[in-house]
Amino acid sequence: MFASVTPDRLLAMSEQELRWLDNLKKAFYESDRAYTDGRAHNHCFPELCKAVDTAKTLRRSLRGEDVSSRDNKKRFVEFLNLELPSPESGGFQVQLVDARSGTPVTYSFAQLVYDIRCMVHENENLNAAEAPNYHILIDWSQPHMFYFGSIADGRLTCNGQMIWERVRQILAKFITGIDGMIAYAKIVAGQQEGSFSITISPPLGSVRPGRTGQG
Repeated sequence: MFASVTPDRLLAMSEQELRWLDNLKKAFYESDRAYTDGRAHNHCFPELCKAVDTAKTLRRSLRGEDVSSRDNKKRFVEFLNLELPSPESGGFQVQLVDARSGTPVTYSFAQLVYDIRCMVHENENLNAAEAPNYHILIDWSQPHMFYFGSIADGRLTCNGQMIWERVRQILAKFITGIDGMIAYAKIVAGQQEGSFSITISPPLGSVRPGRTGQG
């Protein structure tokens, strides 16, 4: 995830990169808040997908790569796959039947999240309780994190909490990793004192934007 991204490079982030980082934290925080406020089915994934979009752009910028909007699906999936096992190595893979075209479609975990993102952009929350006509449904009533979901008639009803938590972990590592490397560099340089934590599971609501009013 942090290949070719050094603490010195993070200390030299441009104004645009700092803005992306803050917008990333804002989306992450809003997703957390939706979860704790009982609005998960409508707002957790829209905010989390915004966060992934911003994170993959920020990472590419820090690595000196193209940050245009082209190949967005490929880049979205690539970012998540940095922390996910591939189907070839035993990672998640599922075949469903597209509800709109009637054709078989195969998903990895990252591709599944991207399809959810696309439906979010249609203002569709895929809430299983509302029975939308789609081949991916999200069940927010399932509290067990190790239960992924079930397939019937080519449709997947997946555990919303489990998928949300896994994507949150990937984003948390990226955010706290950046903040941690910056803090480490400043401590070594004698510019600040204290400690830092890089984690995949920060407490809900603990990651907050710092540039109030921007983004």
